[in-house]
Amino acid sequence: MNAKEQKAMIFTRLILAFTVAVISWQATIKNGIGLPVMNGDKILHYCAFGVLAFLVDYAFPRSRFGFAKIFILILYGLGIEYAQTFLPYRTASAGDLSADILGICTYACFIPLLKYLHLYRRYWKK
Repeated sequence: MNAKEQKAMIFTRLILAFTVAVISWQATIKNGIGLPVMNGDKILHYCAFGVLAFLVDYAFPRSRFGFAKIFILILYGLGIEYAQTFLPYRTASAGDLSADILGICTYACFIPLLKYLHLYRRYWKK
């Protein structure tokens, strides 16, 4: 890995850490971000975990997007739902976890398309 790729990896890891912190904070505060549509929270879960899947995949480029990365993301989603059981103003939801998993799966389905984009092509050459 050359110096440019190493800097990109470190930058992606910093963005991942920041994103996890923001998602964790939003999941545990009383009035987090919401969408004014039906099931807006599910849409937010879906988008958040799609972005997390992308960031996890790029932050750790030496391993493919497979069981380990997916398992860690699902555990994080479970952890959020478990933490919410202890908060009187939040509730745990299987629907939220399902939206998390769907976001992860959507990213996995887009990997073949990403391989054809010039910006990401180099990632899969290794």
